[in-house]
Amino acid sequence: MNFFDRFLEEHYQEFGLEKYMGRRWESVLLTPRFVTSRHVVALIFATGSQEPGLVVKVPRQPGENDSLRHEAEVLRALKIAGVGPSMGVPEVVSVCEVAAHTVLVETAVTGTPLDPRLVAADLPGAVSAGADFVDALPCLRSARQNQGWYERTITRPLEALSVMVSPEPEVDALVEHTHELLAPLRSAELPAVVEHGDLSHPNLFLQADGKLQAVDWERSSTDGLPGHDLVFYLQYLSESNERAFSREDQLGAYDAAFGARGWALGHLARHLALRGVDVGLLPQLVIASWARSAATLAYRLEGQSDPGHGTDQVRSAVMSDRDFWLWRHAVTGSSPKHPGTRAAVLP
Repeated sequence: MNFFDRFLEEHYQEFGLEKYMGRRWESVLLTPRFVTSRHVVALIFATGSQEPGLVVKVPRQPGENDSLRHEAEVLRALKIAGVGPSMGVPEVVSVCEVAAHTVLVETAVTGTPLDPRLVAADLPGAVSAGADFVDALPCLRSARQNQGWYERTITRPLEALSVMVSPEPEVDALVEHTHELLAPLRSAELPAVVEHGDLSHPNLFLQADGKLQAVDWERSSTDGLPGHDLVFYLQYLSESNERAFSREDQLGAYDAAFGARGWALGHLARHLALRGVDVGLLPQLVIASWARSAATLAYRLEGQSDPGHGTDQVRSAVMSDRDFWLWRHAVTGSSPKHPGTRAAVLP
């Protein structure tokens, strides 16, 4: 019997688990795929069922509990706002402490994985499903209530990334250039939206009715930036449609989606208008989205440098990361010094 089975057996009555997994169950452990993965996950199946009823998560490293607690807080905020399983979002069953570990138990999200092959087979359908999902995520603070948003959502995360890889002149210059390009955003009033932060495979599933389901809310926020989730999602769709798996091809997929007359621009403009955001800020919001996504590496890679090697391991991970490449591409391509602009522009 593994850790997850013992835990579920001990808390079976307390958590009322019978309705999720019956009286007998089987657990399937998922091995983390990426260096930035911070959790070990178990899918819990009622015996004989083809679909899991529960997901149980524990930290990959002892004591790294903050991300699980954060995920639970965001999911609970969504439930209070009326967003739950019927809208493709897991529901928290329990969060508790077992020795040095936080254990998060949540309902399972099921359906057909929205992998690159499925996206390429029906790109319009994938666009529609994702747009509906992002549109439905609530705003928890209005623009008038969201004072100081630029400092919280852009300045501080980029500072944390710079500190983590310091000294790294390229990152410092990229941060400085980013703030220059985002100058029009500083005085803009933007609402705070709930943001998933990682809308791509393997976190996405389609139900039979075409509705999108999303798992793994580790990178989520209740203080998100309008358009961020849709930018991230549409880039994933573009990469899937273009079969772009190398870094260079992923930059090409960015150009196809967000460059001059990019196919994703109209979808993003519509979403921003729905949020009450000036569509003229679209180019800056695309850049801000990739800057913020790359900046999450500051906590995703925290503690992974080897003693005696400084930040070399972390620096290498940052500089090779897809989100970092897209951030650098969005920034350098939008500079007036580069006449062949690749930045997001309205069609």
